Amino acid sequence: MNILKQRLCLIYLLIMTQPALALTPTHLLNYQDSYGNISLKYSGNIRLPDPLVVDGNLNLENSRINMLPLSLTVKGNLNLAYSDIEYLPLALKVDGYINLAYSKIKQLNFGLQVHGDLSVAHTKLKKLPDNLYVKGDLLLQNSQIRTLPNKLVVDGNIYIGNMALTTIPNDITIGGSLYR
Repeated sequence: MNILKQRLCLIYLLIMTQPALALTPTHLLNYQDSYGNISLKYSGNIRLPDPLVVDGNLNLENSRINMLPLSLTVKGNLNLAYSDIEYLPLALKVDGYINLAYSKIKQLNFGLQVHGDLSVAHTKLKKLPDNLYVKGDLLLQNSQIRTLPNKLVVDGNIYIGNMALTTIPNDITIGGSLYR
């Protein structure tokens, strides 16, 4: 019986330590629609090709993917809601919104530019980077952010409901309104 337990433990360890399955650009065609959108909702921990260029939206909502390619271009929207993503790539270009709501995001890049809305609602993110630019709305509801960053520019509105925002720097620019 001990030999059987040892072998089962060994098999379990081999399964648990397997690297993420790597998808090639050809594999991604199976997940792409005719508009260039790629959806990997509810997928396991797979490794995306690097560099990756998506002609439409990239939807990784509820996926177990925990690392994005080092170079990622999304010509539409990037949906990482409820995902295991902790960090964004340094070479990130997204033409639409970035949705990080309920994700495991830990940090955003210095000088990040978002050409649509940015949602970090319901995350454990503790701070936003300085020099953040958001063309649309900034959604911070129920996050752990206590202060807005220096040189923040938001062309739309900022939503801060259910959070204890303690500091608003003097050098921020808001095109819309601040909503609680």
